[in-house]
Amino acid sequence: MKRLLGTLLAGTMITAIAAPAMAADLPMGDPDPYAAAPVPAERFYWTGFYFGGTLGYGWGQRDARGAGVGNFDLDSAGLNAGVHAGYNHMMAPNFLIGLEADLSYSDQSKRGAPGGVATRASSNWISTYRARAGYVMDNVMIYGTGGFAMADRKWSGAGSDSNVDFGWTLGGGVETMLSPNMTARAEYLYADFGKETFTFGGTSVRSDFDEHIGRVGVSYKF
Repeated sequence: MKRLLGTLLAGTMITAIAAPAMAADLPMGDPDPYAAAPVPAERFYWTGFYFGGTLGYGWGQRDARGAGVGNFDLDSAGLNAGVHAGYNHMMAPNFLIGLEADLSYSDQSKRGAPGGVATRASSNWISTYRARAGYVMDNVMIYGTGGFAMADRKWSGAGSDSNVDFGWTLGGGVETMLSPNMTARAEYLYADFGKETFTFGGTSVRSDFDEHIGRVGVSYKF
């Protein structure tokens, strides 16, 4: 009886040890054709139209000269707030091109008295129309941008003279996707509007105008 129990116990132990190894050698069945495929990791989709708003700070530089007032600078700075709209298109997994237009309120004015003549220079708005080229790293894009710009320029004293001038602009920034439909950005733009002559109240001044803008913004992507 003892011999029989020992034989049964030994057989049970051998079977328990050998069963996993034998199971590993058995051929696996075909995968279930109806099983759900693994879900790929989500990629942010940058292509599409968007619009949004910006808020920042702008500062304008004016080097001027005129008969009776000599050479002088009349620089200004102020709030910059506006709206923008554009379109992005992915050219490759990591490269993007796009077009963007914006219009901003520019609260800039400066008073002076060159040569004893009371003078005020101001600019109330700026608009740019630019191409963008970016390098995309999933939900973050680094981009450069450039195109042409428009702005109002006004000089005044005993009288006033104003005009809408055209120039060029260059800049760059960083933009990140907060969700599939929302992005946030920080950018810098430089705009150059060249030189122009303004005549007001018997005073004639020839001045250039360069503007620097630093701003942040949010966009909604369709």
